[in-house]
Amino acid sequence: MDEVTTMPSDDVPAIQHIVQRKLGRCLLRLQQCERQLKAIVAYGELSGPADQLPIIREQKIVCAQNKTMGTLMGMLTENFLTPLSPNEEESQTETDACDQIWFSYRHQLEMPAEHNEATKVALKELVDLRNELVHHFLERFDLWSETGCQAADGFLEERYETINRHYLNLQRWATAMDETRSEMASFVQSQAFEDLIDGILVDGSVNWSGSGICSCLREAETKLADAGWTRLEAAIRWIGSTYPEQTPKRYGCSSWRHVLHESRQFEIRKSQADNGCTAVWYRSKVS
Repeated sequence: MDEVTTMPSDDVPAIQHIVQRKLGRCLLRLQQCERQLKAIVAYGELSGPADQLPIIREQKIVCAQNKTMGTLMGMLTENFLTPLSPNEEESQTETDACDQIWFSYRHQLEMPAEHNEATKVALKELVDLRNELVHHFLERFDLWSETGCQAADGFLEERYETINRHYLNLQRWATAMDETRSEMASFVQSQAFEDLIDGILVDGSVNWSGSGICSCLREAETKLADAGWTRLEAAIRWIGSTYPEQTPKRYGCSSWRHVLHESRQFEIRKSQADNGCTAVWYRSKVS
């Protein structure tokens, strides 16, 4: 049979109310820790097609809300905390080429291996402490005796300091992550980011194979090609009406012919037009 504990309704030590208040303070702080954990896990990483990112983000938020503190802590230590490894190159995941714009970011806290392991141990301590307060506190302390209440009071004072220390660390990590996200959001809205998407690097050089202007020339091919060749004059008119922001000057070129030569992405031939002028034709090189 389960042991039945009789709790007297009178003669309660006055200090019991102090213990109740301090227990509540600890539990409230633990809930604040859990909220910080959920924020770090939900917003610490995001990847997917650009047009699906809002949906993916909401799914991650909902998923984090349903996780226990222990599970959240496991996700934090696995994905957010990482040992310092200056000699290792960052791994890159290869993906199949597609027409979608894919966006990905991840926040990580890098630290020396010894510090990383010590941090993991300390965070596990927080989960164990939470379980002890929620599930085993009344088993450990007799709150209907003066001695038991005094022991519980000292225990809660010490544990609150531990919980609060963890909370301040989590808050600092979450704040740094929010600041980084804010800076990144500002960059995404800048002209520099638009240039980067179009293959124009920060130093002014151009990644021609993935550039926006070459993509436009290829798209014009699919619509205007004649026997495998596209007349540059027709492509210029089509691009000008469809993608007016794509101009040679933006890529440091003086003309569309300059783009064809500089990019080295196309074969070029010339022919004599009916009006006596030289017509320029192009087609994509076969890799």
